[in-house]
Amino acid sequence: MTTSLILTLQEWRFALSGEGEPGGLCEKGFAQRDDNESIIIGPELRLITEEYAGATAQEIAGDITVLRGDRFNMLIEAYPLIKDSLKITLLKDADALDEALAERGNTGND
Repeated sequence: MTTSLILTLQEWRFALSGEGEPGGLCEKGFAQRDDNESIIIGPELRLITEEYAGATAQEIAGDITVLRGDRFNMLIEAYPLIKDSLKITLLKDADALDEALAERGNTGND
């Protein structure tokens, strides 16, 4: 399993804390509005944020964050094609994470 999603900083902040603006989370299929027009984070994004909250984070080179979680690992980095956005890559295990870091020239074991 290797999957990536692109979120703006405001969407990511909203997903993590429920505060601020949800941006395009509904349009992207990561959230929906309930009967009261409140934004409810979808199950996939909720799983990602829960894993993020419980994972051990390590910042690499200032613009890449590595998270080693219980269910999966994450690589979070700036997404240069869209201003103020992140690319969040979900990886199945430590080997896949190490391979992704090696492709970027970072081992994460410094």
